[in-house]
Amino acid sequence: MKRLFSFFLSVVATTSLFAAEEDYYKAVTIPVPDHIKLEVSGMALLPDGRLATANRRGEIWILDGVHDATPTNVTYKLFASGLHEPLGLAWRDGALYTVQRTELTRLRDTNRDDRADEYLTVAKGWGVTGNYHEYAYGPVFDHSGNAWLTLNCTIGNTVRTNDAWRGWSLKVDTKGNWQPVSGGFRSPSGIGLNREGGVFASEQQGNWFAAGALLHIQFGVFHGHASALKSCDLPQATFKKPASLPQNLTIVQAAREIPALELPAVWLPYRKMGMSVTDVLCNTNGMKFGPFEDQLFIGEFTMSGVNRVFLEKIKGQYQGVCFPFRKDLQSATVRLAWGHDGSLFVGQNNRGWNSLGTRSYGLQRLNWTGKTPFEIKTMQAQSDGFLLTFTKPVNRESAQASSTYELQSYTYPYHANYGGPETDIQKLTVNQIKISSDGLNARLVVEGLREGYVHELRLPQMKSSTGEMLLHDSAFYTLNQIP
Repeated sequence: MKRLFSFFLSVVATTSLFAAEEDYYKAVTIPVPDHIKLEVSGMALLPDGRLATANRRGEIWILDGVHDATPTNVTYKLFASGLHEPLGLAWRDGALYTVQRTELTRLRDTNRDDRADEYLTVAKGWGVTGNYHEYAYGPVFDHSGNAWLTLNCTIGNTVRTNDAWRGWSLKVDTKGNWQPVSGGFRSPSGIGLNREGGVFASEQQGNWFAAGALLHIQFGVFHGHASALKSCDLPQATFKKPASLPQNLTIVQAAREIPALELPAVWLPYRKMGMSVTDVLCNTNGMKFGPFEDQLFIGEFTMSGVNRVFLEKIKGQYQGVCFPFRKDLQSATVRLAWGHDGSLFVGQNNRGWNSLGTRSYGLQRLNWTGKTPFEIKTMQAQSDGFLLTFTKPVNRESAQASSTYELQSYTYPYHANYGGPETDIQKLTVNQIKISSDGLNARLVVEGLREGYVHELRLPQMKSSTGEMLLHDSAFYTLNQIP
């Protein structure tokens, strides 16, 4: 009997080495008719369970049957067309809302034939020059009913006759009045709220951003991209233009010299966490989608996947940690939306850029299988280290070994160049480890914490109490404030 039990444990341990994301979050592909180019650029769940999808060709389609276990009978109805590159979609008060390049638009079906017969301009007036890069994203509605949208900066040598508020976030109130809120974006392609109602935007690697980032939108904040500073000369600007931008500094040093510059809430290190950050969606489904309630899910374009973020607020400032979540989807992730059953819809669209996968566009649904993966659930900052929470009890022998924890910190250069390397890298020492009685928490005392730096943690040898290896053994914590 003893030998049989030992054999069972060895099988569990061996099998866990081959555990796959698909075992926990299964990807179901939604069929798309050949005549529809479903290059998804926006999604919104309707009250009756149907899914509205916008595409970059200016259409909105209503899909029925997408929640079926095997979605072989999905129907498509064309709801609207002729829009100018809508890059978002939201349902509110009996209407769909989308942001076109030049306006926020409300679309209604007044005669209930599943076709929009009213196109109403809710807000307009920001600058548009015709530059290819002047994307406009949104809307996302906050808890008070305000609509939030973000504007790409203008890139290249376009004649800039009217590029006001490019690279800014805008808030539109319930009467259609809008105001700029924060500036300094490059390509803020995703907007989302956390559980508390904080508004966040994703940012992609490029000029002035050495890696992808999650930015907290607040009144009067400068996010870092110089293109937006031109609009600081306008009377509605919410922060003062710096006299000059510092040269040859890290982003941490630059934040000390530029009063309005706010560090990202979370950095998503380049390649380690993907290459192009997209949508932002909070898990408000509780346990319908596994053990990650109230966390953010972040789309990844180039690597065709989804990542996960845990946020906390320290000294009034958001910061947190990002984890890998799901890779190997069929195309670039652009938009995310919850299904009525707690599944996650992933809208996909290469839109001319390269991504991993077998298709140029499409729609998939991630279903939690009910199995809980062995993961680092949260990583929280402490005054002298970090507190890790796991989804399952850890093996005490592996968890108590200091060699299990590989920890380093680094920051990024702040410059006009495209991207940039990790810089000022330091290896860190874990001086003390304390495992909770239930095995779900590990308290690490760490020497050499640095504010403003990414703290990268790897746990390649960590096991659960039943011998499972971590499904994802890396975490990247942006430590803006030490508690």
